[in-house]
Amino acid sequence: MTEILRAQVPRGAHGEKDPNDYAKAGKIHVLHEAIERARPMDGESENGKRFHLLTPEELAALPLGDYRIKRVLPSTGVAVIYGPPKSGKTFVVLDAAGAITEGRDWFGYRTRSCAVVYIGLEGQAGLTQRWQAYARIKANTRQSELRFITAPWSILATGDLAELADAVRAAGCAGGVVIVDTLNAASPGADENSSVDMGRIIEGAKQLQREVGGLVWLVHHSGKDTGRGLRGHSSLTGAVDAIIEVTRDESGDRREWRVERAKDGPESDPWPFALSVVELGEDGDGDPITSCVVEPKDREETPRTKRKPPGGNQKLALKAIEVALKASGEYGQGGAPEFRPCISFDKAIEVTAAVLPVEKDRQRERARLAINGLVGAGHLAYREEWIWVP
Repeated sequence: MTEILRAQVPRGAHGEKDPNDYAKAGKIHVLHEAIERARPMDGESENGKRFHLLTPEELAALPLGDYRIKRVLPSTGVAVIYGPPKSGKTFVVLDAAGAITEGRDWFGYRTRSCAVVYIGLEGQAGLTQRWQAYARIKANTRQSELRFITAPWSILATGDLAELADAVRAAGCAGGVVIVDTLNAASPGADENSSVDMGRIIEGAKQLQREVGGLVWLVHHSGKDTGRGLRGHSSLTGAVDAIIEVTRDESGDRREWRVERAKDGPESDPWPFALSVVELGEDGDGDPITSCVVEPKDREETPRTKRKPPGGNQKLALKAIEVALKASGEYGQGGAPEFRPCISFDKAIEVTAAVLPVEKDRQRERARLAINGLVGAGHLAYREEWIWVP
């Protein structure tokens, strides 16, 4: 299969031929097209059998996973960013989109430049003002790499998926990033708590990703109990490749984002940011028209304050972990103070899962979400697979 794939990959302008060269150059869409040409018909492999058993050498020769924002977003797949209303998640997404198209670092993380298509479904006027503010303060000469769609669109409609894919390919944006803001607006009439409807939403996102390649990035909301993560049925959590959470404290003065989950990478500590007001002009009454841009803050300048655990699961998790820490014989692990008791992250999952009043097959998933929420709120510290109370 590897040799067939190599034969299908065209030689690039700079001599690229090996599939890994295209991955490193951010040309994942070329590989997707080559794979489709190399894919055997009717579900059969090149030797007439459905399943091809790769040798370790063949597996090692396949292209490695790549990133769009290093340690934050993969270059391919489906990702989600979520948070409560007024947390600033749309501003974070737009800021990341601008950084990706410009190929500049974002919160200190490297980016791989590509085209971005932003589907803004919750108000054209608001999106217009946000982009004008961003463009005035941050944008450079690569603005043409960012495209916007404001027409109504449904992730559940086969026709809408096909038309959007055609438009993305026609604009030369295949293999880049498609942002859907928001998932709720893109799935009118769907019940997010229904496993059936959420399954249709997930399949729509994956179908779009298959059609255009690259990354589909969904903007979503947190539930009423913010400690329980993404709003809606839990199948969404397991179906995506990365989850980013955006939070805002009770005072409204502190906002943060963090990598809550990454399939092939670590979670991150929260990154604080502020929304700086930008004046864009005046309306017909002479009142100022304003929007905001994201301003990263140094972690050292904004010491984390503990918030009360917002949900029942977090309260149960914190109590169970505190009991386990008192019984622990491990101290000073993972960068903790020398005499601070610690437990492993797996142990924290184990003791938390045992006390959560949820179905057994969902206990570990809910335990992970509760622990991540406690870390994000400052109740627990997490480094190198160790947990302790800071």
